[in-house]
This record gives sequence, structure tokens and C-alpha cells, in this order.
Amino acid sequence: MKKIYLIAILFVASSMSVFAQKGEKAAGVHLNFGTTASSVGLGAKFQYGLTDVIRLEPSLTYYFGGSGMFDITVNGHYVFFDVAPKINVYPLVGLGFDLCRYKWYGYDEDSYYGDEMPKMKTYKETDSAFKFNFGCGGEYGINDKIAVSLEQKYEIITGGFSQFVAGLGVKFNI
Repeated sequence: MKKIYLIAILFVASSMSVFAQKGEKAAGVHLNFGTTASSVGLGAKFQYGLTDVIRLEPSLTYYFGGSGMFDITVNGHYVFFDVAPKINVYPLVGLGFDLCRYKWYGYDEDSYYGDEMPKMKTYKETDSAFKFNFGCGGEYGINDKIAVSLEQKYEIITGGFSQFVAGLGVKFNI
């Protein structure tokens, strides 16, 4: 009989922690590494609990370097709370918009005179692209207000810029 009471108490306690998530807000920062951008990105994110287990996370990330990107994304998380003490895990899906910078080298046709070789020129361009991403993540609650997270996702980006992204972040409950 004690086992049944213990199981019932654990069930109610875990349900209460799940049901306490609706309407929760958090803000944070993250560091990402993108394989196509070949650089580190620094960003900011905001989380809002739509339901007890579903939350939205809009984020902005800027990837540094010559072939960097500016990334605007909205991800959805389905959170599995307390899979281990203070650890939550979630699959994620999202949509976004990227501004992708790149440079390439070519001959400057205006510098071609007779038998001389044309001069090399560096061209810099920026393309816009839409993306769909999917992946998973986990977070560890340091205390009631602060959690650190680890994410990995694959971004399918139009224009051939698709990439794998690994990220590390910290968030603060508001």
C-alpha cells in the first residue's frame, strides 16, 4: 500500500511541475557554431510557454567572420520535464530567415588591357534565405531562475547554405 501512495505522490508532484510551465517566460544568450558559417555565432533568445509542455523560442544570432550570417529564427520545443533531477530535454522544430554573407574572387574585366592579365578582385555579396530546422536540446536548472542549455540542430537553408549547428546557452526565468 505504501508503494501505491508513493507512486501517486510522485505522479502528482511531477504533474504539478509540468503544469506550472504555462505562461512562463525566460530570456537568455547563446553561443552557436555553424558548419557553413564556419564561425561562432552570438545570440539572444526569449522563451514563452504556450501550454504546459510546448514553448516558443524566437532568437537572433549573428555569426562572425567573412562568411558570416545574421539569423532570425522561431523554434518550437516540446519539453519533457525532469527526465533526471533538474534536467529537461526537448525536440525542436523551427522556421527562420537568414542573411548570408560570402566573398568570392574573380577577374576584374575592367582592368584587362591588351596582353596584360586582368587583376584579381574580391567580391562580397549578401543573400537572403529561408530555412527550416529540426533538432534536440537539453537544459540543466542551476536554480529556480537560471538554467544552462545544450542544443544541436540541422538547418535546411535555401540557396545551398544548409548547416549543422551546435549551441551552448544560458537562460534566466523572468
